[in-house]
Amino acid sequence: MSDKVHIRVGGVPEHFNLPWQRAAERDIFSGLNIDLSWTMYAGGTGAMTEALRNNSLDIAILLTEGFLAGACAGLQAKIAKVYIDTPLVWGIYTAADSNFDFSQDLYRAPLAISRFGSGSHLMSMIHAQERDQPLTKSNFNIVNSLHGAVDSLSAHASSFFYWEKFMTRPHVKSGELKQVGEFSAPWSSFLLVVSEESLRLKKDAILRLLELMNLECIAFKQDNHSAIALSKRFDMTLPEARKWLADTQWNYDFNVDRKSLENAMRALMTIDMCNESLQIEQLAAPWITIT
Repeated sequence: MSDKVHIRVGGVPEHFNLPWQRAAERDIFSGLNIDLSWTMYAGGTGAMTEALRNNSLDIAILLTEGFLAGACAGLQAKIAKVYIDTPLVWGIYTAADSNFDFSQDLYRAPLAISRFGSGSHLMSMIHAQERDQPLTKSNFNIVNSLHGAVDSLSAHASSFFYWEKFMTRPHVKSGELKQVGEFSAPWSSFLLVVSEESLRLKKDAILRLLELMNLECIAFKQDNHSAIALSKRFDMTLPEARKWLADTQWNYDFNVDRKSLENAMRALMTIDMCNESLQIEQLAAPWITIT
């Protein structure tokens, strides 16, 4: 047998990616002649975009808006497939003892973001633009991760923070944070993105990997024990895990919805993070069908 193809995959340490974590732990890829390494990126989409740029990742599980913003900024990568079809529900948080008023105080202190180009950055800008309260670079405080945000908010060094609400819920329950709002955008939440160099060098192995992960995600969604695994790993109650699992839809094919991407692109244009010159067809790996 020839040497295995080494494929480096990265994702955030969140419940969406448990099928990948479990598959990596079970080493199900050896039979495909693939040596897979799975890396957690607490810094989120911004950190993984940088890893794709510097060729330390082959595949990244990125927020849709984060990938599109990166592509507009010159990121040499393609959509390998949609990962999560359902939109992401962002919670908006401040310190539990904070007197910041979200309806009025976006400018009293900087918003916490994991880094520029991350979902916490882009979604706060898109939401603020929709509320006719546009933000600039000076309105943000880089905190690197969810835990960094908790520390920054608790010290009142930052005002608000956007993050996925189930992952942030334990910090609300602990009394560190309080949720002051929600925001959800009309596009699929996560994409699997492959660097152009990795696509050129490892195309066949990457497609085999993705085909197997389609099956893994189907099995995870249908398995009655998945909610138990989620609750144990991510500090969720079993009812919370069951509800999250019921509300979340993985994608099992290689179709990409054009309208979903266009919605995200239009939102990014309102904050000058994308432009009309970006062509959706040019963003897709060869096996993708745009519908």
